[in-house]
Amino acid sequence: MNKKSEQHPVDAARRGFLRKAGIAGGAAAAAFATGASAATKDDAAPEAKRSQGYHETEHVRAYYRTARI
Repeated sequence: MNKKSEQHPVDAARRGFLRKAGIAGGAAAAAFATGASAATKDDAAPEAKRSQGYHETEHVRAYYRTARI
């Protein structure tokens, strides 16, 4: 064994906690992403029906003015 491992023994309980915390964090992120995407799909459906294609709004005209060379 090297000197480093003799000075600081491995704490298996700490590693187990960190592993479980990482798994729980990943599961929470996946649940959040799944819930957010499902809510977005439901909210986006009515907008898709209202869309009539491209509309040149004042915001778009302002962009075109700034993009000219």
